[in-house]
Amino acid sequence: MIEHRSHSADETMRLAADLAATLRGGAFLALHGDLGAGKTCFVRGLARGLGIDPRAVSSPTFVIMHEYESAATDEPRVLIHVDAYRLKGAAELEGIGWEELLERRDAIIALEWPERVREALPAVRIDVTIEHRGGDERFIRVEAVGAAALDESPPARAATRRPCPVCRLEVDADSEAFPFCSQRCRLADLHRWMGGAYRVSRPADDPRDWEEASE
Repeated sequence: MIEHRSHSADETMRLAADLAATLRGGAFLALHGDLGAGKTCFVRGLARGLGIDPRAVSSPTFVIMHEYESAATDEPRVLIHVDAYRLKGAAELEGIGWEELLERRDAIIALEWPERVREALPAVRIDVTIEHRGGDERFIRVEAVGAAALDESPPARAATRRPCPVCRLEVDADSEAFPFCSQRCRLADLHRWMGGAYRVSRPADDPRDWEEASE
């Protein structure tokens, strides 16, 4: 579990953008929080991290779902933003082809108000809880649920083994947590991302270019 205190909307978006850089296609994020907590702001940050104009993102409260595609030419990414606020239960998700959405490997799905459709949530997901602490301050908690839900491995794994980015133990390329040796190290690395311990010198979708900040 990762916990972070945000002091502005820009900081919340930056945290979400950093998280998006670690996600692989098929990832599902359940966004918990009261009205005005900043869930849509967080989705705008995800869009930014996926190469999508965050200004295009708006809450799909009345239409239930919006879909955005990045302009990246090397690996196009899709962000699917779902708002269950007006739904009375999981059965109403059938109208947007819910099962088909969950099977898409090219998309990141972000769902607001997941408690309204709890029985439809995938077992493997990332729970993001945003609490309004007054003014512009938000308390953000990120937790991976189920099997490994975060992935920082490059699309092609040329080497059969490589050192874990956190503890430096050698990891087999076919390991479930690759390039990390365990889910614990995966979350520890995400914690460093969210704490600003990295800078990106090249596009964020190339993990080989991540460097630790000198300051």
